Amino acid sequence: VKNYCCFNKKAKRTCNRNKKSQIFGLVALRCQIGFTMEIILLQKINKLGNIGDTVEVKPGFGRNYLIPSGKALRATKENKEFFETTKAKLLEENKEEIKKAEKIRAEVEALNLMIVRSASDTGILYGSVTTRDIANLIGENGITLSRRQIALDKPIKELGLFDMSVILHPEVESKIKLTVVRSLGDTMLDVEAVSDTHLRAHETSEERGCGRGGG
Repeated sequence: VKNYCCFNKKAKRTCNRNKKSQIFGLVALRCQIGFTMEIILLQKINKLGNIGDTVEVKPGFGRNYLIPSGKALRATKENKEFFETTKAKLLEENKEEIKKAEKIRAEVEALNLMIVRSASDTGILYGSVTTRDIANLIGENGITLSRRQIALDKPIKELGLFDMSVILHPEVESKIKLTVVRSLGDTMLDVEAVSDTHLRAHETSEERGCGRGGG
């Protein structure tokens, strides 16, 4: 009887472990697959689609960003019917928004954007220029933008002339130039001279590193 009871307990423990393994396996599989949800786009979203498209996105992206921000609706039968009744109005509103964005684009591209920062002799900034700084600079010229509309991969950390994009609308993008100088009296020749000095210093540093490696 004792042997049977021990065997029975061991069997139960083994069974429980197998169940836990199956549960963990399902959770891991679910993470790998990445369950999605269907949404209807209420505006063009880069790399997703245009107004009215039904697309699949990750639930977190849909529930936490696209739907609350008014960029999409959950693709239920009711919402699909609602969209069809408001589609013409949405398209007209989008057309008006594009016109406004086109006007702002002309104003932004006409700006001569220059920002002053302290820097070393080789042009490295004591600090950096961020998207917030650029948005504030444009704001000083009477055009209100958020820092999220400035497409800058990383903060600027040296003197020079920089090209970047401003997203004014999902379908309207502006190209701007920003000059980072030590003082407003600096010319482009001054900026280029500092950039050349920085480049030569960088190349010399690399050569020294190679020399040490080769020795």
